[in-house]
Amino acid sequence: MRIMVVEDDALIALDIVSLLEDMGHEVVAEAADAGTAWALASDGKPDLALVDIRLARNDDGGALARKLYDRLGVRSLFVSGSITDDFRRSVAEIEPVGFLGKPVTRRTLDAALSTVQH
Repeated sequence: MRIMVVEDDALIALDIVSLLEDMGHEVVAEAADAGTAWALASDGKPDLALVDIRLARNDDGGALARKLYDRLGVRSLFVSGSITDDFRRSVAEIEPVGFLGKPVTRRTLDAALSTVQH
């Protein structure tokens, strides 16, 4: 699967990219903020975006995910240490693949990705 990783913590992003590649996925883009993520997604539409809720430049990962879904049809898997029930309700209409707390493990990432249709 072609996956974009949107995470503002460089070490966490590196770990997630490594896990995804070890699992056989292609990481097609990495970004720390919504503007960069949008530009990269527009150029080479990924199959899925892994999106942190709080991004660099005080960007909102939920708003980015909504834009990716509404304009490109790209669904998101949210990866964050601050997922609340209110957040889950606010993004329900964009059909997120799921929600993962940090730290991400191979087991939890594999389980979340197994629900995605190729």
